Amino acid sequence: MRLFRARLLAGISLLICTAFCLPAAAHERIGTYSHSIVTVSGDKVSYYLNLPPAVWSLLRNYVGESTAELTDFFASEITVTAWDSECPLKALTQTPPLLSGNRIVELVFQCPVAVTDLTITTTTFLDLDESHTQFLRLAPPDDPGKVLHEAVLSVSNQVFHVADVKTGGSATLERATAFLKLGIEHLLTGYDHILFLLTVIIGLTFIESLKAVTSFTVAHSVTMALAFLGAISLPSSIVEPLIAITVIFVAIENIVRTNIRRRWIWTFIFGLIHGLGFVGALKVITVSQSELVLSLAAFNIGIELGQLLVVAVALLVLRYLNRYAWYPLLDRGFSACVALLGVIWLGQRVLETST
Repeated sequence: MRLFRARLLAGISLLICTAFCLPAAAHERIGTYSHSIVTVSGDKVSYYLNLPPAVWSLLRNYVGESTAELTDFFASEITVTAWDSECPLKALTQTPPLLSGNRIVELVFQCPVAVTDLTITTTTFLDLDESHTQFLRLAPPDDPGKVLHEAVLSVSNQVFHVADVKTGGSATLERATAFLKLGIEHLLTGYDHILFLLTVIIGLTFIESLKAVTSFTVAHSVTMALAFLGAISLPSSIVEPLIAITVIFVAIENIVRTNIRRRWIWTFIFGLIHGLGFVGALKVITVSQSELVLSLAAFNIGIELGQLLVVAVALLVLRYLNRYAWYPLLDRGFSACVALLGVIWLGQRVLETST
């Protein structure tokens, strides 16, 4: 019976880790990005896409760069409706490369009626990069620099709706809400971060877990702020392998050490590394310094909410399982599986940076 339990727990641990393995191998928190400005004048909707070189390269390689090819692509990826009437794409204009290397593509959608209620549904670039993030703004046609409404569009948020295109909303609140949601999504889809947290708390008491998670939170908040403000910068080719190493370290410590009560010290050090991983390409999505501060605050709060959710659920489950005599076996089996998974991640990330 004891042997059966051991095999069962080992199988459960392996199954859990395997479930994380494949998504994590392909996981990119924020990949390519683009900015867009939408203006409405009568029955015409102008959609200006500002495409960095990386996005333009994707378009050129997988779609083409002729006006006809781009028109077919965007017509299939973007749906614009005014009330319940669809507005077909009527014209596309592309500019030569800017000094920054970016390209501006203007899309003109012609609606059957004057536009008041506007809905834009877009999967643009998601077929080319599922982690693509688009920062979209609605602006008056005579003042493109003014923000009426804005949204962060991604694979989990593909619809932008405005009830009245002439009336401005609270752009600050919309921006904060968008980055808050992005932070929660970022944490909940960051499988390496989730496994790190689970591995940190699986062998700790509630108070020790609280200390470890708090130190991790403080540390990654510090490096996120410094990275956002430009005080520190490390390429992902260094940060991502380091994150894998932190996962391996904590997992092995669970197996070989009997006293891990001072884990909060290590989680603080490792939190400094994970904070750089949280930032990703988020900094380049924002434009001004004031937006940067608000985006950082909202995004970080979203990270903390997602982290709080994961830790709360995990602590409840672990507290229930801790009543059983086989819990230490689950602890070590799970940690051994995570350590192996961390080694796989490390190898993948080192190979990616060397190619």
